[in-house]
Amino acid sequence: MSVFEYKAIDNKGKESVGILESDSLKSARYALQSQHLTVVEVTKSKRKLSQSKSWFDVTLSMMDVSLFVRQLASLLQASMPIDEALQTIATHSDKKYIKKTIQKIRSSVMEGKSLASSLKLNAQELPPYLIATVEAGERSAQLGYILENLADEIQQQEAFKKKISTALIYPFLISIVALTVVVSLLIFVVPQIVSVFESMNQILPPLTVAIIEISNFLTAYIEIIILIVISVIIGLKLALKKNATKIKIQKIMSRLPIIGKIMVSSNAVRFSRTLALLHDSGTPILVALKNTADSLNYLPMKQGILKGAEKVRAGSTLFKALENQNVLPPMTLYMLASGESSAQLSQMLNKAADIQETELDNYTVKVISLFEPLMILFMGAIVLLIVLAILLPIFELNQIPL
Repeated sequence: MSVFEYKAIDNKGKESVGILESDSLKSARYALQSQHLTVVEVTKSKRKLSQSKSWFDVTLSMMDVSLFVRQLASLLQASMPIDEALQTIATHSDKKYIKKTIQKIRSSVMEGKSLASSLKLNAQELPPYLIATVEAGERSAQLGYILENLADEIQQQEAFKKKISTALIYPFLISIVALTVVVSLLIFVVPQIVSVFESMNQILPPLTVAIIEISNFLTAYIEIIILIVISVIIGLKLALKKNATKIKIQKIMSRLPIIGKIMVSSNAVRFSRTLALLHDSGTPILVALKNTADSLNYLPMKQGILKGAEKVRAGSTLFKALENQNVLPPMTLYMLASGESSAQLSQMLNKAADIQETELDNYTVKVISLFEPLMILFMGAIVLLIVLAILLPIFELNQIPL
């Protein structure tokens, strides 16, 4: 099927622009006329709705998606038809790529597709749980209410992710600055000062010799070291594209004291909130588990939940199925069991997410408060060793009798 761009006027005299898929120009005109639109212009487009995006294409951020979902929820709750709601949002958007995306979604809706199918077709970067929630909203005839809850959930998840990212950026920057300072001292400062000792027939202290050897090594091989580091980074990125390798690396990282706790806890929070949202919207539990698993970054947890879903399909309770996988923290499992037995699964999962989010916030604050003085002490110790390596020969030189 070909893609056509069109301009048309509806019954109220409003101009409408968008794209649609059709077999021919004639059938495209007919499809527009069947929607009670007066066709102004229809032209064939070189774009394909189903084509994959390149690295240079602009994509929707989750904050853009949250704003779009909230606006759509408000308009639908005001009893506005979905095509008019989409047109209104597109008209008032100040970002071209958002406007184009919404116009594509509207075109698909006007062709008779559901909103969930239109989102999946024209905004492929959207997470699976979002599509599943929209599907549940359309089935329950409460799309506006469910979209409002979805917008709240997206904002909450993004705020949590931003909080964790901000907490991790600070220690990372301090480490980079400390490493840069030390390497700069060894490459640029130490050789200049050590050159003074070359003209003297003096036996240098072991510490000074060690620092000089490190400085000479870095000076001679810094380009090779940089190339090796870049190669390792590129190699890791290529290796992480394979799920088997990524799972092995993530399992190793999950055993590390700080990184492991943050990785597991943050994914457990996302699991709880996403499953609560999907369950509360009326999504079948097996579909909810599948889409919740797809929203996780920690692949061992994702695999465990998918295996648990198969046991649920075979007749197991949700708690037993997930407990046997050993991928969720005890708090999440306890609250899940409580919610399942009391028929309040969504509420208990949200409580579990709130408790773990608070605990993770406190943990990251404590880690950062400890990391900063430790890094300063470590950097000070390294600089002190370099300074001592330089000063020791000078002290010994002053003790030589004239």
